[in-house]
Amino acid sequence: MLEKLSEKQLDLLNEIGNIGTGNAATALSMMVGRKVEISVPATRVLPISNIPFIFEKPEEIVCAVKMRMKEDVEGEILLILNSTTVKEIARLLTGMEIEDITTLNEFSISMLKEIGNIMCGSYVTALSGFTNFFINPEPPEIAVDMISAILSEVSISVTQTEDYILLIETTIEIEGIDKKLTGYLLLLPNEESLKKILEKLGMWN
Repeated sequence: MLEKLSEKQLDLLNEIGNIGTGNAATALSMMVGRKVEISVPATRVLPISNIPFIFEKPEEIVCAVKMRMKEDVEGEILLILNSTTVKEIARLLTGMEIEDITTLNEFSISMLKEIGNIMCGSYVTALSGFTNFFINPEPPEIAVDMISAILSEVSISVTQTEDYILLIETTIEIEGIDKKLTGYLLLLPNEESLKKILEKLGMWN
């Protein structure tokens, strides 16, 4: 069903993303004690099988924070950070250079989980505000693995029929980090929940 979304529907979901990331930027600024700006260059629908190819190396090890949604909307939302972004954030938070993100210490893992919690939670809050649905996010889980392995697990756990995912690309700028960082929010509501969201927004055909 996701692959049938119109440009107008995607624009509205992109606007929800802008509101959510705006709130996330404020919360992240308070957490890291530095100015944080987050923008949403694009929101698009892609086959789940294509997601690994948005990364420079499809077999790249990434950090994913996953949050399951329950109550009026069911499904999962993830924040995926590539290895470069993870290394830069870890360096900022710990003052240490990280060669391999599979060897992150407990402090870095905890902080990355909280960043994912803020990013995913802010989008869920914005979506709830637009729809007046009660969406109950479960505590986040974090995984460091190949993107294909992470997506395979998510696809199986949410539904056996939905092969597409809503990809919200975010650009993260943090004071003290010279380069712009990229994060990807992936929204995968189940089919019934997606229909309910579009109906509530007056966009169900």
